[in-house]
This record gives sequence, C-alpha cells and structure tokens, in this order.
Amino acid sequence: MSLPNLFMDNNRALTFSIGDRHFGIDVKNILAFTDSFTDIKSAAQDSTGFIGYLDYRETLVQVFECATALKLPRERDLQEALISELNSYQQAHIDWVDALTQSITEGKPFTKARDPRMCDFGKWYYSFTTEDEGLRGMLKKLENPHNQIHALADRLLAMRDADDTAQAIRTLEIERDTTLKNLLRTLHSIQDYLRTNIHPVVLHITHDGQTPWFSMVLDEIDEIIDYDINRLDTAATSNSQEPVDGYVRDKSGVNFMMLSMDKLHASLTGKIAATA
Repeated sequence: MSLPNLFMDNNRALTFSIGDRHFGIDVKNILAFTDSFTDIKSAAQDSTGFIGYLDYRETLVQVFECATALKLPRERDLQEALISELNSYQQAHIDWVDALTQSITEGKPFTKARDPRMCDFGKWYYSFTTEDEGLRGMLKKLENPHNQIHALADRLLAMRDADDTAQAIRTLEIERDTTLKNLLRTLHSIQDYLRTNIHPVVLHITHDGQTPWFSMVLDEIDEIIDYDINRLDTAATSNSQEPVDGYVRDKSGVNFMMLSMDKLHASLTGKIAATA
C-alpha cells in the first residue's frame, strides 16, 4: 500500500506493537508498506537487525527487522513457539489417555496428573494472557473438555477397582472418540489461527517523502492515528539509548514511543559498519 499523501501531514503516526510495547512512526517517514517479505535478498553479513536487501522502486534498499533492531523478540517467533508448544500439549493428552487405558486394562499405576491445573498444559493455560480477543475466545473452548478428560482418571479407576473394568474401558473409548477429539480439534484450530496471523509487513521508509531510504519488517501493524505534537514528551527519553523522539501521551488514550528514523538508521548502519 502506497502512502503518497501522508508526507505533508506531520501529525499522524502509524502505530504498531511488539509484545506489550507500543510504538509509532511519523507518517512523513513512510513511503508505503507491502507484503514483499519473501522478496528480500538475504544478507551475507550477520548484523543485529540487518536481514538483507530489497529492490524497491529501482533502488536497492537495506532491510532491517524492527523487533531485532529494538532488541525485542519477533512476534512471529513467539507465534511459532506457541504453535509448537500447543502441538506438544496435543500429544501429551493422547499419551495421558493411553496411560489411563493401560492402568485400567493392565493394572499399571497411573502416574499422570489428575488435577487439570497440574499438567503442563493446565499450568500454561491458567497463566497465559493475550490481548487477542479471537484467540481468547478459542482458548475458552478448551477448558471444559480438558477438565472432563482429567476427571476420567478417578472415575474410571474407581470402576476398575469395583470390578467393572469392561464398563470403564467402554466409557474411556467413548471419551477418546468424543471429548479427547474435541480437545485435540480445538487445539489444532488454534494453531491454524496463529499461523494465519503470521504475515510480516515490509515498511518502506523515506527521508524526503519521495525516495526510498531503508525498509523495516514488522510482524503486525495497528492503525494510523492523529496525534498532538504538543503531547510528545521528550524529557522522559532525553538520555535514553533507544532510537526514539519521545513518548506520546495522546488524548485518545493511545500512548506509544515515537521512533526516530534518523537515530534508528544511524544505529543500524553503524552496527553494519562495525561488522564489515
């Protein structure tokens, strides 16, 4: 998306988040944002934040990972790690039901967690927080089937001990085909949801409003908002080593760190020169 009309407007900012930190870039520094992430030519140098070059408007521009440049974790790395973690929770509950089957049919001691809050997934589930409303809604669907699975241990082992092993086995197979499948299916849907959220955006930065200067990769962007330049607090960041112009306390309630493209570019190119 091209933003040709924004350079003359000094009171608007493109906002974005990295983790729980909120940033903004004055739109006068933005030429466009595109989905050309896969077109980036990988760099031979291994410099913090520098990932390669992009041929944009017949200019070969340097491309930097914004999160890495700011010494923050990339959101897509966190998403991929969460996807992998959810995959392990799927397998863990398949193993949990298999272990319960062996305890019922072979009399082996059942050593898995019976309390749904004490298995690895339960510990993660009740401590995990997110601002993503869609993800929160999907996560809520996990609680009931997860609790039902864990409640099976005491109930079915009591049936086994009462010499009703056959009924315990039949009940467990029904629960395997219904409740467990529901839990696994919901976990899989959450993984798919997370994958669809991984779509890096390339932000093309300009110094004069016309020509490309350098580009940055953002894992997600929020919105373009109006802000009051008089509410830019520079005192709080005057001695900061971060590449920021100040902190915007906007009357709209949207507060963020305003990045300085001059400071950021000087910092990034300095790191490249140091490793050359």
